[in-house]
This record gives sequence, C-alpha cells and structure tokens, in this order.
Amino acid sequence: MGRPSIAWTDDMLALLGTDKDSVLAERWGTTAKTVNLKRNAVGIAAFGHVLWTDDMLASLGKEVDAELARRWGISKASVIAKRQELEIAPAAATGAAGSSARPTRFEWTTEAVALLGKQSDAKVAELLGLSRLTVYNARVSRGIPAGRAAKLDSGDQ
Repeated sequence: MGRPSIAWTDDMLALLGTDKDSVLAERWGTTAKTVNLKRNAVGIAAFGHVLWTDDMLASLGKEVDAELARRWGISKASVIAKRQELEIAPAAATGAAGSSARPTRFEWTTEAVALLGKQSDAKVAELLGLSRLTVYNARVSRGIPAGRAAKLDSGDQ
C-alpha cells in the first residue's frame, strides 16, 4: 500500500530544513512528501525560506541586492523577489552608498558595441565592468556572433 513508516532519528530531525526536502528524502530512502510533512509537523521552515526581519526589510533598495544576499547568506533571487514584492526599487550598483538615485544603466556607446563579438563575452564583461549575461544579451540582441579570442581585429596577442 505504501512505504513503511520512517524511523526518525535525532540526527535526521536536526537536518530538517538544512537542505531541500527532496535531497534529504533521497538520502534517507523516503519521499519528499514524507520529509515535508515531518518538517512541517515539527515547525521547521523549508530550506531557503527566509524569515524577513525589520532590519532586513529596511535594507532592501538601500544596498545592492547581491551584497545583501551575501551578507544574509541567502540567494540574490530571494532578495530581488522580496524587494519586487514590496515594490522597492533596486539600489544603484555605483554611486554613493545610501543614494536614493535610480540605478545607473549601462549606456552602450559605439566603442562598447564595437567590442562585442571581437573577444569572449567574459573578456568584454571584464573590460566594461559588466556581467557576462549583460554582455551576452547585448551581443545577441544586436545579432553579433560570439567572439573567441582577442586576436580578431586587434594586434594584441
């Protein structure tokens, strides 16, 4: 009819909420649902669930999401989701700390666009101080094929 009941040890109970229910279930040879029900029964929050404090909420939008995530030991996605849920604008990545100005958006100058496809996205990102994803999106949206090495159209190396 079903799996036999699991014998919960103190060590198992101590691990509830420290990883995804499915990961713990696989480790213990049971189902994620069984782990989920036990975790909820003993009042332990799900792994990755953030209990937002007033101080944490007050910091949203005042500091860069990635820095808050690093400080609090949570994912950047969790910080962004909460900030967006509360309709708080993101903090600027550059500029004075505590600045209430809108985040600066990278302006793709002719010179910056000229780098796209000439070198790897990672190299262009490093040169421009951007993420690889930002460079990738800029290159793809302009229909520019990926670059492999700096030797294209340059005398360097």
